[in-house]
Amino acid sequence: MNSHCLSIPGIRRLSYISTSYLSHDVTYRADSGVQVLMTVLPTDISLKGEAVCEVERKFDNNSQQETAKLTFYTLDELPPHRHLAFVITDMQGNSFVVGAREAPFPIVRVTFTTGKPDGDASVRKYEVSFTARKALATCTL
Repeated sequence: MNSHCLSIPGIRRLSYISTSYLSHDVTYRADSGVQVLMTVLPTDISLKGEAVCEVERKFDNNSQQETAKLTFYTLDELPPHRHLAFVITDMQGNSFVVGAREAPFPIVRVTFTTGKPDGDASVRKYEVSFTARKALATCTL
């Protein structure tokens, strides 16, 4: 088995959208190089610090599988109990979507931390994991 990791540094903007607004077959479109068109504008997330997205590619028996891991801190509370996809815009203006309309959906973990005594606000740490044949799809907003 062979493995390769791709990192997307410099996330300028991060937002979320309900997976129900995505087009069908996002992962297949991404695999064939077709951009995903967003018909509904995603909701911006106000970041506290920097967001990081890493994509790990694994090759086994002539098959590829990717896992996208997105980590970010925010004061915002994302809607619970909904399947969400995340839209990343990098420093060059390229946009990517992490998620799909069909299962498997991204797994979202949230950790709450208290603020420091010197006045820092309490923040939420979100860790998003999404595994598919192609986990990071280019998109147009």
